[in-house]
Amino acid sequence: MKKFIKIAKNTLAKSNNINENIIFDKKGNVITSLTILMIFSFILAAILVLNVAINYNNISSESIDSNNFNYLIQDYKRNIPIITKESIGEISNKTIETHIPCENSNIAIQNKVNEKLKEVNKKYEVNQGLNVESEVLSISNSDDPFHIDIKTVLYVKKGNLEYNQVINQKVSIENLKDPLPFLMCKDHPTLIENNTKINYKDSLKYYFTQNNLENPDSYENASSPLIIKKCPYDPYQHHGDSYTLKNCIDNGYYHESADGSCYLCRLEGKGGCFHYGLETFIVPKKVDSLNLRSISSPDHVIFAEHYAGNPLEFYRYENLYEIIFLDSSHRAKYGLGG
Repeated sequence: MKKFIKIAKNTLAKSNNINENIIFDKKGNVITSLTILMIFSFILAAILVLNVAINYNNISSESIDSNNFNYLIQDYKRNIPIITKESIGEISNKTIETHIPCENSNIAIQNKVNEKLKEVNKKYEVNQGLNVESEVLSISNSDDPFHIDIKTVLYVKKGNLEYNQVINQKVSIENLKDPLPFLMCKDHPTLIENNTKINYKDSLKYYFTQNNLENPDSYENASSPLIIKKCPYDPYQHHGDSYTLKNCIDNGYYHESADGSCYLCRLEGKGGCFHYGLETFIVPKKVDSLNLRSISSPDHVIFAEHYAGNPLEFYRYENLYEIIFLDSSHRAKYGLGG
């Protein structure tokens, strides 16, 4: 390209040096010289247009490469929460199967996610030609107890394109299993689950007896949710409206709680913690009398704090009552006072 431009410039220079006398004295020479000038002007213009087109194509190619590079980075980032949730689920399932608490759950999750990301990085290198280096820096509680925070450093390189950033993301824990009941009842693990709810059989009765808690029989064959699901009845005072409490219990919803155990601590078998956490109701068996008293039904009360509550009927069919035991503070929280 540069060679063609140089030739054109030299030709134009020679044309400019044409003897003016010849141009003006001989009519034929005037026409010939103008023709030469027009031809070389056209050639020069064509070369310049071609050069612009080539440069445009190069820019377009670089833009396409950059867009594809950015898309792959976004795709990788979208996969991090998915891989993290998958890893948490695997750890949770293991604790449920073995009844062995997870030590340092945040570190365990961090290590498992890093292992999975190494495999993902190899696939990106083979399939996309990307050099990817990533490492999870931390797993921690979020301000929202239905999410866990993950911090990852990500470096990606392809050709002349590079990306280097620390990424903060949130991972939902909804639809994961709750490992806490299985870990709290590990000394007498007769409880079972049906993919939706937990039936404690006599495991809670044993737990109550071992901890000298009031009225162990009331929690024989009790039940509670298995799957973490956020309660939609917010503000919580609406649980006192009509059959809202029954709908909440039948659907197995969880609630935000300053006293309840967070998910990371649930993996470690802690019935309560200092983090902003979750609580759900452990529902006693149906009874034919309301002349009862036992430990309040929020799970953190049963598994950590052990204070008493009075029976609250939320549904009645013939002579059987569906109840939970509630203390005054929880009655106020859920609009169930009186």
